Amino acid sequence: MNQNGSGFLRVRVTEASGTLPIEGAVVRITDYPAEGESDSGRLLYSLRSNADGLTPVVSLPAPPAGDSRVPGAAQPYAVYNISVTYDGYYPVEGVGVPVFDRVTAVQPVNLLPYSEEDRIAGADNGRVMIYEFPDTESLQPGGVTRGDIGNSNGTVTGGVRNGGDR
Repeated sequence: MNQNGSGFLRVRVTEASGTLPIEGAVVRITDYPAEGESDSGRLLYSLRSNADGLTPVVSLPAPPAGDSRVPGAAQPYAVYNISVTYDGYYPVEGVGVPVFDRVTAVQPVNLLPYSEEDRIAGADNGRVMIYEFPDTESLQPGGVTRGDIGNSNGTVTGGVRNGGDR
């Protein structure tokens, strides 16, 4: 895929359903693994959220915007993974976060404190997953799907807690 363009990404880390910013959360941005690979990609950025819950804006390779106007062209965006950790909260992974050429995306991440364990609808092995592919139903065969959670807008912020360490 041609990645001669550049897009931009910023992550907004909050709690309490997005109302309270979290300062000092660790945000890691990695390459999305190539087809057939199970590992997350190489680390591109390791950032911390500020008092407003925002990371610095980072530049990432993306296909040129003009490619999206070519019939039959590949997807007009690049995808990346993000992980967010903060003491006392479930870690969150954003899988397949899209980045478009010449666009600054702000990826919201709402952290859930461990004390909400019984109310969580999204912790798998002690972490919360976010799907970002509109046509993706599950990241693995038999995995939690958007329909299981009741969210069909392309972002899954829930799932089923299967146990695991905190």
